[in-house]
Amino acid sequence: MLDVALVSLIQDMSEKAGVEGTIQYWARVGESLAKRMGKEAYMGWPSFNVALREGRTAFSIEGDVTALTDLAITDSDGDVVGYIYALKECVFVPTILRIRYSVGEVPKADQAVAEEYNSSIRDTAVCNFCVIHQRFREEVSKNITVGDQPLECSQLAARGFTGETKIAEDSLRKIGINPEYVRSLLRNYTCVYAILMRGARLRGEEVEE
Repeated sequence: MLDVALVSLIQDMSEKAGVEGTIQYWARVGESLAKRMGKEAYMGWPSFNVALREGRTAFSIEGDVTALTDLAITDSDGDVVGYIYALKECVFVPTILRIRYSVGEVPKADQAVAEEYNSSIRDTAVCNFCVIHQRFREEVSKNITVGDQPLECSQLAARGFTGETKIAEDSLRKIGINPEYVRSLLRNYTCVYAILMRGARLRGEEVEE
């Protein structure tokens, strides 16, 4: 019943408010959730990554998130300013599968919302629920500091439940990570993103210049 209601909600919002209105609504949902998580402060990246592994940080609410500590992001001085993180499975996958089983198909509005988001905001969504996830991460990172430095989150890659992928190659070049390596991560993960210190001068940005 709840799955059927969710299908109706997505389709109804799209028909009444348009895909742009649906994007705005899901973005507000992500923002609202982030605000409710509160502020966090960590001495350094090791303590943040331990908190993530133990489910003690706001980012853990999305599910099983892994800190890929072999993929450190460094600034122009060679200092570590962030890491790559990977979500094992999107929390919406079980819902989507139940929708397909009980209703027969995901509403057409799902793909319409994703396509509009990709063309008007950033080309990183594989379904309409990506809007919630990505806005949540953007907003919640503003409430977290590592070594007294505020954070930011950058979406890098995603794999949809039918296998389609999105790779933000420009963002990957800025942080100095090979897009093909990140693509290989999508064999085992559904979403890959970077958490880094806000305003850090990255090595990849110097290479672009």
